[in-house]
Amino acid sequence: MSDRNEQRRRQTAEHLLHQTTAPQGGSLLNFSVPTEIVELPSGGKLYPVGHPLHGKKEVEIRHMTAKEEDILASQALLKRGIAIDRMLQNIIMENVDVADLLIGDRNALMFAARITGYGNAYPVKMTCQACFKEFDHTFDLGNFTDCYTNTENEDVKYTANGTIEVELPKTGALVEIKALTGTDDERLTKTREMKEKAGLPDSALTDMLKAMIYSVNGVTDGNDIAGFVDNMPALDSRKIRDTYKESMPNIRFIQEAECTHCGHTMESEVPITGEFFWPG
Repeated sequence: MSDRNEQRRRQTAEHLLHQTTAPQGGSLLNFSVPTEIVELPSGGKLYPVGHPLHGKKEVEIRHMTAKEEDILASQALLKRGIAIDRMLQNIIMENVDVADLLIGDRNALMFAARITGYGNAYPVKMTCQACFKEFDHTFDLGNFTDCYTNTENEDVKYTANGTIEVELPKTGALVEIKALTGTDDERLTKTREMKEKAGLPDSALTDMLKAMIYSVNGVTDGNDIAGFVDNMPALDSRKIRDTYKESMPNIRFIQEAECTHCGHTMESEVPITGEFFWPG
């Protein structure tokens, strides 16, 4: 993840060697949990002034321990869908709420946490796109930082609010859009589920736009923005979505997998399933 991490690993190895050659007396029980420096896809550019990660390019995390495994195995937390967030909150050394992390940064920290806990190898079962047979494949997560997307985009205009400015082609409005956080994602999911249960029309697209837009021509009032979105020309709507897709940093980890039955090679994105944190 960085040269600093390699130095930390060497220091930890030397520390352990010293412990294993020490006199009997329980020195091995004093093992100090190593830490890791993780580069953020956002580079801290999309956090507003005052946020703990504003302008920060990296975050320090502790390696996963048995305590974090307890969190990931908690049926109560799994049922509520918050086990991974609780685990991340436990290992992040910064004073930051995981719910306020940008989705791309959260994903990067999740990959880093998994590697510190179980290593780079991620064995999964896959289905061949050619012969449709199931085969075993092992992803190598070691170079996940090479899979960051949209970290450098010279066409993007960043603001001090941690937003991106975009001029809409139809209305000519100057709109600021913000990166969605875990809190935003959870809120959108709950809204969609609530409307489904109530039999209300699907409004996932406009709900997402309302969550993404920070201001329109300098106006930040939520009700005004909602009214603007509800009457937004389709061309402007697409412009916002395309700009978001092309400019918001994230991680997209794709590797080639070869079918062991027919030899067909296919590209596949790393599946984030229950086995991601429970290999084997």
